[in-house]
Amino acid sequence: MTQYKKIYKICSILVLSLLFTSCMDEDPIKSTITNFPTFQYDELAVVALGGSYTPLATATEGGVDITVTTKGTVDTNTVGVYVLTFEATNSDGFNGMVTQTVVVHDPSIVGTDVSGDIQDSTRTTRTAVISLVPGTTSIFFCTDFAFGGTFPMYFQMNGDVISEVAQSYVFGVASVDLTYDNVAKTFTTKVNPQGFAYGFEYQ
Repeated sequence: MTQYKKIYKICSILVLSLLFTSCMDEDPIKSTITNFPTFQYDELAVVALGGSYTPLATATEGGVDITVTTKGTVDTNTVGVYVLTFEATNSDGFNGMVTQTVVVHDPSIVGTDVSGDIQDSTRTTRTAVISLVPGTTSIFFCTDFAFGGTFPMYFQMNGDVISEVAQSYVFGVASVDLTYDNVAKTFTTKVNPQGFAYGFEYQ
């Protein structure tokens, strides 16, 4: 029995030695670094009605150019706001994405400057900011024109006449009816198909 115990001990030591040696011989865990796509592009592009527009965005991975794909279209024959998506995938399969807003405007139209801070006429705690889109003479952006939260939208001013322009809305809104009273300096909005109406005035 003693002899068998000795053999057992020797075998156990040999097995443990082999396991330890095997573990030591394995490659250590390798750490890898991935370079996510880095984009060069303009967040806003302004195009004159009837003009030409070419999506322009580049992407690099660790300083090396990689392919960029573009999703979305721009109708330069229709005044409106369009959103394009630029995407690129690095060598490790990681995807990157950015968006560009393209504003098509009619430079022959000059609108009354309605820029400023506004508030809901019946709930003055809700405020928004209207600003002229740089590079245009008639397209304005409002940070909140409806609902109980942020409802951003673009609109056009032709003199004192306000109008909706083509764009994509949030909350399932299909269109917005707009009025502007140049004497009272007030706005009204009505979102469709929901039918909710709002009034705004300058602060």
